[in-house]
Amino acid sequence: MPSATVTKIVDAALSVLGTGGIHALSHARVDTAAALPPGSTSNYFRTRAALVSAAVARLHELDEVDWRAAVAAGPPTDLARLTDALAAFVDAATGPLRTRTVARYVIFVQGVVEPALMDSLNGDRRRLVDLIAATLTDLGVDQPADIATTLLAGVEGLILHRLTGFAAPTPADPQVRNLINALCDPATDLGQGGRPVKARTERPRLS
Repeated sequence: MPSATVTKIVDAALSVLGTGGIHALSHARVDTAAALPPGSTSNYFRTRAALVSAAVARLHELDEVDWRAAVAAGPPTDLARLTDALAAFVDAATGPLRTRTVARYVIFVQGVVEPALMDSLNGDRRRLVDLIAATLTDLGVDQPADIATTLLAGVEGLILHRLTGFAAPTPADPQVRNLINALCDPATDLGQGGRPVKARTERPRLS
């Protein structure tokens, strides 16, 4: 269990990354952001690489907390509830958690030249894909792993469009709904309780 000071330092590092980018990250700036005496950050993390690695671990920890809260009432039991969950994910990532999300993408870019960082972040991606695929499997959707991978790519695209100002920060539900409608088996429709059943003539649409 990290000390409260370490957690404060790493949270401050995420704040610096999420507001200033990778080049803004320094021990001195993190000390200032954490409201700690000069030299505090370097006492725990001698290099910037060590600080970034700690930030990745903290992202994983925060994601676990958020996921446990999201599934406290159980995983999504139909496509409509999966839509709600993913839309809420987009809205949170580009709203109250925007700084954390920007920090994550800053580290992703850095990971292009530091594979160890990318391996760790991609591990979190794979876990999310597996969770979505498990839900789609339970709902009888064809090719759940492929659809889950593409669905996450679409969700990440929505997030990036919002972060970069290409899309307005309106509720994400319509866009996520369109993604799920487009990706599900064209012969699949939502039956009673939101579970998919085979439709004879029409392409499915979430209402």
